[in-house]
Amino acid sequence: MELSVIIPTLGRKEELYNTLTDLGKQELNHQSWECLLIVQSETDIRRLEAIADQYQINLRVFYSSAPNASLARNIGLLEAQGNIVLFLDDDLIIENTDFLQAHLANYNDEHLPGVFGQVTDPGVPVRLTRHKLSHHPRVGWLFFPPNFNDNCKILNGGAGNLSVRKDWAIDIGGMDYLFEKGAHREESDFCLRLTKKYGLLNFDAHATVIHLGAAGGGCRNWGKNEGIHPIHHVFGEWYFILRGLFQHKTIKWYDLHYHLGVLFFRQVWNPANRQHMVSIPKAIVRSIKGFSMALQRVRRTQSSLLPPDYNYQKLLEYAI
Repeated sequence: MELSVIIPTLGRKEELYNTLTDLGKQELNHQSWECLLIVQSETDIRRLEAIADQYQINLRVFYSSAPNASLARNIGLLEAQGNIVLFLDDDLIIENTDFLQAHLANYNDEHLPGVFGQVTDPGVPVRLTRHKLSHHPRVGWLFFPPNFNDNCKILNGGAGNLSVRKDWAIDIGGMDYLFEKGAHREESDFCLRLTKKYGLLNFDAHATVIHLGAAGGGCRNWGKNEGIHPIHHVFGEWYFILRGLFQHKTIKWYDLHYHLGVLFFRQVWNPANRQHMVSIPKAIVRSIKGFSMALQRVRRTQSSLLPPDYNYQKLLEYAI
């Protein structure tokens, strides 16, 4: 097995079925890859098995009771049989039938730690230009457009379309399950630890997906990520900054103003709040609360990929 596709999923059915169907249409030899679903809510196993049978997908399904995207991905890391793992969201359209091969082709470079594939939104054209700050060697990723249409090197990538070497991902501790639910910056924390030790990622515009951002379900959708943001996102951004400064050393003190500026314009001074100025004080209070939560959480450490004595269950193993 060369490639393991890992999809955490929560509360989505039709979107997940469609994503799995698109994967089944890939031209890559189906014997060379597998798909692992980490479900965190009720799911229709018979429907999943029917899709696996129709498209001849090596499919394994695991159930995790904790609604936590980082924890789900770590379960996938532990169970994956491939030496390359590809993290995907559960609500994607994958039109390119060479999508999986596009990821794998990058690994002809034996020193490459991972690949961030292009992510576009429905009906939104790709970007042909980049913000000048996106070229900054340390914080450029904060300003990098995921729908950029040219290949390049990058420090960070979103976990909705991100492949990495399994052993290297485990070596740096996997994803941090102390992020809550599907918190903002959880994948940035992971990628910066990975690239700090092993070097830059490839950004591949050919390994492209369309992200639907479905309103219901999903590892991130506990409230809209606009206006006054959900507390787990606010906490996540502060937690990422504090962890990066004091523990992982992935954020430099002389770059802190970039991170705080992006945080302020995202959490507080965003377009929705500026249209309703009464929301600004509420957003500030929410940010202070998130900072306080992060300050307490950052004193804890993740000693392994899963919490002590954490159990998950295998629901399905369909092998072709």
